[in-house]
Amino acid sequence: MAQYELNLRDYIRIFRKQRLLITFTLFFVTAASLIFTLGKTAVYEAVTTVKVEERKTIAGLLTEWIVFSPGDTMESQAKLIHGFDIMKKTALRLGMISDKSSKPEIDEKVSQLSGKIETEKIGTTNIIRIIAHSTDSQEAITIANTVADVYIEENLLEKTRQARTARQFIEEQIASLEKRLQQKEEALRKLSQKSRDIVLSEPIQQKLAELQFNLTEMLQKYTEKHPKVIQLREQIKELEKKSAGVSNEDLNYSRLKREVDADRKLFSMLKEKLEEARITEAEKVGDVSIVNPAVTAAISSAPNIMMALVVGLILGIVLGFALALIVESLDTSIATIEDVEKIVKVPVLGIIPSVSWSVEAKTQKDMLFNIKKQFLNQPKTEAEEKYIRLISHYNPTSPIAEAYRNIHTNLKLSEGKKAVLITSAGPREGKSSILMNLGIAIAQSGMKILLVASDVRRPVISRTLGIKREPGLTEVLLGMVDLKDAMRNITDFMLGDMNFEEIMATPGLDNVWVLPSGQLPFNPAKILESKELSEMIEKVKKEFDLVIFDSPPVLPVTDASLLATKMDCVIMVYEIGRTSRDALLRAKNQLDSVGAKTIGIILNQTRHELDADVIYPYHYKYRYYESEKPKEETKKQPIAT
Repeated sequence: MAQYELNLRDYIRIFRKQRLLITFTLFFVTAASLIFTLGKTAVYEAVTTVKVEERKTIAGLLTEWIVFSPGDTMESQAKLIHGFDIMKKTALRLGMISDKSSKPEIDEKVSQLSGKIETEKIGTTNIIRIIAHSTDSQEAITIANTVADVYIEENLLEKTRQARTARQFIEEQIASLEKRLQQKEEALRKLSQKSRDIVLSEPIQQKLAELQFNLTEMLQKYTEKHPKVIQLREQIKELEKKSAGVSNEDLNYSRLKREVDADRKLFSMLKEKLEEARITEAEKVGDVSIVNPAVTAAISSAPNIMMALVVGLILGIVLGFALALIVESLDTSIATIEDVEKIVKVPVLGIIPSVSWSVEAKTQKDMLFNIKKQFLNQPKTEAEEKYIRLISHYNPTSPIAEAYRNIHTNLKLSEGKKAVLITSAGPREGKSSILMNLGIAIAQSGMKILLVASDVRRPVISRTLGIKREPGLTEVLLGMVDLKDAMRNITDFMLGDMNFEEIMATPGLDNVWVLPSGQLPFNPAKILESKELSEMIEKVKKEFDLVIFDSPPVLPVTDASLLATKMDCVIMVYEIGRTSRDALLRAKNQLDSVGAKTIGIILNQTRHELDADVIYPYHYKYRYYESEKPKEETKKQPIAT
């Protein structure tokens, strides 16, 4: 297998060869991109902005001394809007669910609604943007405003719940404190009647009362282990030591009096807080307000046909060329003329361009018909087969006929190259077509040619020329008929299926003789290896300028190997894309092993993407002949090589 680096010319060749694949991929990817884009629906975006005031609630005032929240309040509120409770109440208000909906249905609808909502804090402000997305502009506006309304209501309800909780807590504390205060005041009254003479000095008593009140107030804010609480208790202990000499009743009286004074102050403070809590609970003022409601919805994303077209074209070209490279890498046939010569180690004698399946596609209808046949891989008719095998006769100024004349020139025929075998590695590579067209092209130069239908397994020469197949080669080799009686010439062509005008359209057939295959033998190999064949070859070489033998493919049967040993030289036919390089090399090695003299190879059915430098000259020569000769004389005058 030949290995080489791809150059620019190789990429151009691959592009030409796989242009249908690239074009189809480009069309498919572009169409898919456009269909996908057109299938997308425009998405609208509606925005409602709300402002969050960070007001302190009563409960917050009572608990903020012992509770610390490190989170960002605005960020927390933005996330809270996305919460399940607000989304569920919004879905209820929008009619997406009802009170009778099942839990799975509620969860599904809430999840869908949450996917349509985005929330974000605007910079360092206390404003939150609520963004709703929907394929319907009015629906986006409704969702954004409804979410904001539900959020405001929930905020107000939460604030009311906090105020109610604070009021209830204060009322409970007041009731408990009032009961305790009554008990202490009654105990103080009784104690004051028993010990009317208080020896404790008034300043110490007042100081202890003040410190006791401060301690009670401080315990509302700090724990027992707080430094200020510890320091205050130490001061109380020192004053108590100073009053150590006071009687127990006096001490009890002083302590009880201080507790009563402290409870009275605390009772008065709680009464004030209770009134504030009642006012807050009744005022119905929330911390959230709408700054800008959603009144219009802008398109956030819409199908961009131009972008889809550009992306589709770029992806289509890239993917198409990538597929072309993959297909080319998987192709086991030989891609270039240089590879052919390098693998088989014989020169390329000529290149036969691809032949159209109709005589001339003059109209657009005929051209479309030919393209349709190629794509559907329809079999060729008998008329088309006949035209292909006799194109050198029917259209001598065509690029195909000129290619056969070039092969004649490259053959450099001599006395040592009179018996030529044309074969191929595999079937249906165009051996018979090349044999007949090459023979006619050489006959047009004035040489006397004999075409031998030695492919006795699948003979086509007699059918193409419209002559009888029997008697032929088989009968000659079996001694049943004389060689001269088995050969056919232009007279037999006229008596066959070809009419006079068809034969005389182009001179050259008068120099062509044909030896048909004859009866199909039971064992072709036995006939082809007989000594009678060798004697016949020597005889016809003396009578004709060139004898061309047809044969089956080399690899399937042994006929070609048997014939090759009796020939002066062998020409191989290779159709690129039909036979692998390994099969071609095996066929060449098999011919070499029997001692055949392979002088060259002909590339058949070659399209211009194979080698532009080789194919283009044929088109040039065709135009050249057209310009030199009148149209009506094109088919009458022979073309010298």
